[in-house]
Amino acid sequence: MSWKSQDWIEHASFGLGRVSESRGDRLDIDFVNSGAKTILMTTLLKRANPPSSDFKFTRDKRKSGSPKGAARRPRLVAETSDTSTVVTQPS
Repeated sequence: MSWKSQDWIEHASFGLGRVSESRGDRLDIDFVNSGAKTILMTTLLKRANPPSSDFKFTRDKRKSGSPKGAARRPRLVAETSDTSTVVTQPS
């Protein structure tokens, strides 16, 4: 089946979702309860109705940044004085 952006689908494991982008053999889908996922077009999907006519996703859908729960690296901060530069690591 051919899916396009804004189509609502139902996936057996992830539940109800909306296609955000179709990329060749892959679909980017924002699932209501499971978050954003990329799945293969060959995956069995059913056409679905939106939860309501004015449904809006409430979470931030940014694709960039660290994955949820990923450890952050400490940043080095340069502190300058009149005579030298000292590099410290925040605690």
